[in-house]
Amino acid sequence: MPDARTLRTDDHATKPERRKNVDRSAATRKQILEATIRCLDEGGYGAVTNIRVADAAGVSRGAMMHHFPTRQALIIATVEYTHEKLNRIRAAEMEKFPPGLARFRAIMDLSLVTQRMPEGMALNEIRIGSRSDPEIREMVTPMMSAISEDYVRMVSRIGREAGLNPTQEMLGLIGTVAMATRALAINTFTYPSPRVSENVLWTLRMMREALIAKQLGADKAEPPEPLPEDPSRA
Repeated sequence: MPDARTLRTDDHATKPERRKNVDRSAATRKQILEATIRCLDEGGYGAVTNIRVADAAGVSRGAMMHHFPTRQALIIATVEYTHEKLNRIRAAEMEKFPPGLARFRAIMDLSLVTQRMPEGMALNEIRIGSRSDPEIREMVTPMMSAISEDYVRMVSRIGREAGLNPTQEMLGLIGTVAMATRALAINTFTYPSPRVSENVLWTLRMMREALIAKQLGADKAEPPEPLPEDPSRA
């Protein structure tokens, strides 16, 4: 029978190996989730299967089944992972601006950028695709609601740092920006007109500056740049 000294030595010897296994498992999981995002972005919700994702991730079917035994488990984990990743991206971008109106304007302008990123498109594909998948819809609906509420709280906090009050008008603006930019990101595939994006974004900025002027004074608002001339009407 090994003595206590031997047991302690063996225990220390297994810890690095155990740590390696944990790190390897986490890396494989991340690899699979990143591949899921790519598949959703490139092929859409209906084209995503565990087999296709495993191939895209370069992992074995056994590894895929170990981490995500069902498509439902994969989709749920992808929503969580993608939301956390987008939050990190937003936080990093906001650090480039000082707290105040510059940061408030930046977070509003960032909405379309994140909606068009693979991560944003992945979430949009899940939102749309779950409509015809009752089992997944039941699971993702509360998650998507929580994501939306989390986003509103974040933008409201940035607005308060700029001296704005989170009135119903401001909350409506935040929701309008999120919904409009989401629609623009999706609309790219069916009506890829840059003029539509320009018009919508210009209008959203007008609404934003009107809110700033109303709450903080006209001198704090910045008039949006004039829309460029439409060559089709020349």
